[in-house]
Amino acid sequence: MTKGKNNIKVIILGAGITGLSAGIRFLEAGCDVCLIEKSKQVGGLAKTVIRGNYLLDLGPHHLYSKNEDTLNEMLNLFERDELVPLSLHAKILFYDRFLDYPLTARSVISQMGLKHAFWGSLSYILMGIRNLLGLRFKEDNFQGWARNNFGDYMYKIFFKPYTEQFWGVPCEELSTDCVPQVTKTSFMKTLKRVIFEKYANESLAIEEVDVGYEKSVNYYPAQGFGAVAEKLKGSFLSKGGVLRLNCDISELVKNKNNTYTLHYSSGEESFQDEAFFVVSSIPISSLFQILKPSPSELVQKSAESLKYLSTVILYIVIHDRDILDCGFLYMPDRPYNRISNSNRFHPNLCPEGENMLACEITCSFNDETWNSSDEDLFEKCITHLDSDNLVYRKEVKQFFTIRVKNAYPFYRVGYREDLDAVYKYFEDMPNFYLAGRVGAFKYMAIDECMEDAANLVDRLKSEGSINDA
Repeated sequence: MTKGKNNIKVIILGAGITGLSAGIRFLEAGCDVCLIEKSKQVGGLAKTVIRGNYLLDLGPHHLYSKNEDTLNEMLNLFERDELVPLSLHAKILFYDRFLDYPLTARSVISQMGLKHAFWGSLSYILMGIRNLLGLRFKEDNFQGWARNNFGDYMYKIFFKPYTEQFWGVPCEELSTDCVPQVTKTSFMKTLKRVIFEKYANESLAIEEVDVGYEKSVNYYPAQGFGAVAEKLKGSFLSKGGVLRLNCDISELVKNKNNTYTLHYSSGEESFQDEAFFVVSSIPISSLFQILKPSPSELVQKSAESLKYLSTVILYIVIHDRDILDCGFLYMPDRPYNRISNSNRFHPNLCPEGENMLACEITCSFNDETWNSSDEDLFEKCITHLDSDNLVYRKEVKQFFTIRVKNAYPFYRVGYREDLDAVYKYFEDMPNFYLAGRVGAFKYMAIDECMEDAANLVDRLKSEGSINDA
């Protein structure tokens, strides 16, 4: 590794958005940075995979942030003609109706139908009475939280089916942390949304962080969202960073002088690098497999207990036509959870005259769905798509799949104790940091990953850790 301005060496594990962003920040602080990636391509969960003439986004994502500085940082990576503005709209299938999504009190009343509006409203009132009498359910799992905040009726007909389909376990087994903090609203706020006009458009979504994005301007790269990672890669290399792709790590050794030595290989070439700082954005279970000396058996058990939800994405190519005039379609009681309409993001994602739909299927690594053949997955999906009059079997030109092993941190009841044990272990390891969605076991959007990386380096600078090392 080359010498940085302050001779401080940094190793970053994982070249996703978090790793690349952290690498750039450390380089700007005068450090010497080596970025290690297992894949042949940067981007992690935000990459674009090329299959012939098709650009397959994992997501898909879009450029958006409530933090103006972060948004400008992303936009400034591109020339003006490399981005297109887009206004995304989402819907969700509810029985035989397509509702605007995220749900609002107005859509509950006006779109769900008279029956569901009546029973849903009555359930809200009964929920309020129950809560005022101190008969709230214990909120130690998702079921209790949802029933306390939305009532039994909405929980049973809406929140429970989709949540259990998405996560694959009963709601009683899910921690309330599976709910983004922004949606953990009180009973009174929820009731006001139903009663008062000014609250009628606030969302009641439960599965997505910042799902109100359709009300703001978003941007999308013409070459697929993976262009963001490629731009960050270019910035990282231009600032003198070292990037090694297609790497297998054999061990990460903590030395007696509190530095670290990483042993890894790429092809037939072996490497050994030393560093003062280590930042890990790789899965926690994978990290614990390479640490030397090995952590205690108790801590290793906690690390192994932290699971990730996997995703298989089925891309179906049809002729160029719009599907339901929206970018996303959420689908309860189907093999897939969500369908993305590629041409709503950018027509360059597939050849002219074609459209491509991405069907996202959550599963567990190595389960029946994960191990299903592409043909079996297609058959399961096209049967429902055809019967719902969305995509007809006869119009399908071809299909692809991509499997993502570690897509979402799995927040089961009791996971917090295991995560706390892992964090406590690293608190006793000087200059070692967990970061990012996968590495920190924290569900974050792209902009939040970039902010997480920036905050880490800013904190080290303010503490004097970088200057005094």
